[in-house]
Amino acid sequence: MTEKAAGSGVGAVSPSSAPAGAAHAAPAGAGGRPVARIVAQYGVVFALLLLIVAFSILLPDTFPTLGNAKTIVNSSAVVLVLALAATLPLRAGGFDLSIAGTMIVSAGLVAKLTADGTPWFVALVVALGVGAVVGAINAALIVRLGLDGFVVTLGTLTALEGVALAISGGEILTGVSQPVINIATHQVLGIQSMTWFAWILVVVLWYVYNRTPAGRYLLFVGGSPDASKLAGLPVTRIRTIALMSGGAISGFAGFLLAGSFGAVDTSIAGQYLLQPYAAAFLGATTIAVGRFNAIGTLIGLYLLVVGIAGLQLFGATQWATNFFNGCALIAAITFAKLAANRRGRA
Repeated sequence: MTEKAAGSGVGAVSPSSAPAGAAHAAPAGAGGRPVARIVAQYGVVFALLLLIVAFSILLPDTFPTLGNAKTIVNSSAVVLVLALAATLPLRAGGFDLSIAGTMIVSAGLVAKLTADGTPWFVALVVALGVGAVVGAINAALIVRLGLDGFVVTLGTLTALEGVALAISGGEILTGVSQPVINIATHQVLGIQSMTWFAWILVVVLWYVYNRTPAGRYLLFVGGSPDASKLAGLPVTRIRTIALMSGGAISGFAGFLLAGSFGAVDTSIAGQYLLQPYAAAFLGATTIAVGRFNAIGTLIGLYLLVVGIAGLQLFGATQWATNFFNGCALIAAITFAKLAANRRGRA
């Protein structure tokens, strides 16, 4: 199996609707005018820049400040890690709604263990291990038994929320050890270390997705599992690894969450479900159009958090934030589906 063949899958947002060989099709709109191609590929980037300029003009004293920029990137670091975790099963043609639950359970365990004197590196291993185990359970049900991924991971999310409450006894877990807090919040060039970890993860996944056979295999499997089997790819193993890797990264997000706040509220998993997926689907409409990718996910998330930050500075209430996130997710899925359809026709 050559790398060229492996790169021929769509790995797109809607794998089931794309033909197996659409893989080498040009990006959406590639056959059109240059301006249309640029808009199709970098529309989300332009939208982000437009928001930044608009809020800077409308809120000159509060928005275009270094302090506000630091707040935006630091406050979104955990969500960025979670969004990147979501891209792994998505790129392989799957779905994992349980990432938020995995993060909260891992965060609760980190808080509980380190409060009892467990070293931070042991707590980190536990967080990563819990994520990998949850991913393996999801893979056994989805990949091995062929159950619907959306339903299974929704059930797993609900179960994990129950586990998290059992760990905390329904109370906020405090006493996260100082080393964990330092790992997450230590300042490097004025930016918290957890933000640097998230950016490093973006680079790592960009490299994996675009420069390694593994990234191309994920794309091929996501585009057409049946064609991948005929080509000799271990589809079951690839999808399992994608789910386990996404779970492990979600566990790492839990470690950072515990360190960033120094305490864990185990009832907030639902608050971390919508935005990561909105960012991932927005990311699939930019840079590598029709494909879940790391750089696009980064840009998609910052589009969301910049929009929300601007609304909050305007004094918008919580309903406006939820409305913005919800509309962004619907728009992202719509554009991603249209991009996948155009790639399929090409």
